[in-house]
Amino acid sequence: MKKDDDNQKIQWQPIIELSIVLFTILGCTVPLYLHTDSKLDSFYTRTELMIEAIRQDMRDFHGRLCAIEERNRK
Repeated sequence: MKKDDDNQKIQWQPIIELSIVLFTILGCTVPLYLHTDSKLDSFYTRTELMIEAIRQDMRDFHGRLCAIEERNRK
């Protein structure tokens, strides 16, 4: 009977070690992800502003180019 009790016994040390490693990995990864995510949001906002500024410059340039072509036709 003693031999069966030893086989049924749960080894807690590996379970505790693995859970500590898991919590350590999650504890490092989640804050880094949240920090990176907030930086990406500001990056996307700045990128959208720059793209809109480029579009506005293209419209202005096109308007000036059309005006020059009109003057050259006369």
